[in-house]
Amino acid sequence: MKTSVIKFRRTVLSGVLFMAMSAMLMPSLRVYGSEMAPPSRLIDGHTAGGLPKGSVGFDIKVYATRDNYGSGLIAGLQAGVSDRLTFGLSYGGEGVIGYSSDVRWYSLPDIGAMIKYRIFDETYLTPAVAIGFDNQGFGGLANEAEFGYNGYVYKSPGFFLAASKNFIMLNAVQIGFHGTLNYSLDDLDNASWPNFLVGFDLGINNELMLVMEYNCAFDDLTGKYGDPSYGNPFRGFLNFGLRWAFSPNFHLQFDMKDVLENKQRRSGSYIDENGIRRWNWSSVGWSRELRVGYVAQF
Repeated sequence: MKTSVIKFRRTVLSGVLFMAMSAMLMPSLRVYGSEMAPPSRLIDGHTAGGLPKGSVGFDIKVYATRDNYGSGLIAGLQAGVSDRLTFGLSYGGEGVIGYSSDVRWYSLPDIGAMIKYRIFDETYLTPAVAIGFDNQGFGGLANEAEFGYNGYVYKSPGFFLAASKNFIMLNAVQIGFHGTLNYSLDDLDNASWPNFLVGFDLGINNELMLVMEYNCAFDDLTGKYGDPSYGNPFRGFLNFGLRWAFSPNFHLQFDMKDVLENKQRRSGSYIDENGIRRWNWSSVGWSRELRVGYVAQF
């Protein structure tokens, strides 16, 4: 009899906890307020979101450069061709803002292109899913001598598949979870396998949004200790950002990139006891970036 009562109490307690968790994390088809639009990307990684039909988005990203080139700048223009299809172009350079006498414009490629198509809309139980292509990398240009490949310091996504699911907690806090599988075209001679990125956005109120992403960097040389290696998910890039939406059309976002300092670059070489040339590696270091975004509806 006593055992039955204990089992009954456990069953009731389990049911109460389940209902409490269900109330805290209730799926919602639209949980964002009028002032806070769901993000089409977190920091570097894409989500399944895009621009609505008939809208145009413009954003500028300012980041720190190396080699005394002042600040780097990437400007992008996106258009919502339909409620599912978003297309964009981007271009940038280093030394646009700063003391350098020369501007080092991007050449890999000359103009970045992005296309995203949402295959499935989000439902009460299932996430939104989008596919796309984006050849715009971040962090400035990477060269063979310093990084072992030509492209971008933080590689362009290339082909990607993104999934997003939004929830509302305690009927007030908006949160979205995102996962992206991508296949970059940068450094294919050394890394020709896909990569994975996860992240979330948290709507603090109708103006402020906290975003976080973790790039597993399966296709990148990472690691602070010893020689860097490919394919270690514990040596990926952890990024944080805070977005402030002044209005439904305009926002600022402050980002902190690679706070674990796992991105590596060559810092000289030496000849070992067998006469083989070896590289010394050092961390690129974490950085701070600023993004300005504006969306207009026509």
